Amino acid sequence: MIPKNIKALQRESKGLRVQPIDPRTLVVSSASNPDHRYVVSVRFGRDGEVRASCTCPWAAYNGIGCSHVMAALEHMAALKRRKLSFWGSQEEAARQKQRVFQLHGGVWITSRAG
Repeated sequence: MIPKNIKALQRESKGLRVQPIDPRTLVVSSASNPDHRYVVSVRFGRDGEVRASCTCPWAAYNGIGCSHVMAALEHMAALKRRKLSFWGSQEEAARQKQRVFQLHGGVWITSRAG
């Protein structure tokens, strides 16, 4: 499932705490319950595609692009002094005139200097 409210999820992701375990595995706090944490794993393909998995309930039902994944990716980008934006279509992302890559399953991401 691709989220229909990508921009709302992106706003929500900005308030989540991220704790790296290793370069590709991060623990992300829950927005609804501060006692919950979810594990996000990220893999980068050579073709520009990003594969990310999360242990949250949304992801358990084949959801992609949850706020936890967004928070993890934003954290990783910040380490490289980059900022990300998430989009529902390739066309929306391409209009931004920034580097574009895809979260496996259909969420498009742009990256810009931060």
